[in-house]
Amino acid sequence: MSVVGLDVGSQSCYIAVARAGGIETIANEFSDRCTPSVISFGSKNRTIGVAAKNQQITHANNTVSNFKRFHGRAFSDPFIQKEKENLSYDLVPLKNGGVGVKMLRGDLC
Repeated sequence: MSVVGLDVGSQSCYIAVARAGGIETIANEFSDRCTPSVISFGSKNRTIGVAAKNQQITHANNTVSNFKRFHGRAFSDPFIQKEKENLSYDLVPLKNGGVGVKMLRGDLC
């Protein structure tokens, strides 16, 4: 039997498999064991990881990174209000008072 573990961090993610005899960190499509926690929304597609990180310069308004630090906080939290001024993407309040991300295309995540 094998066990898969996920570590979803603010800046990067890791996936590992524990099998009899040890633990192996799984490499992504770029042969890296560390995958950036970034997602980019295009007009017809979504990219994640390294490919999305490469789009942060050209598609900054539609590329989300470091969102984990906002998870579980209220939109009215002073930390959120201070941080949203420094982001290339827009933070918006959700119906439940939480924090959402609005993409240029109009998508709400």
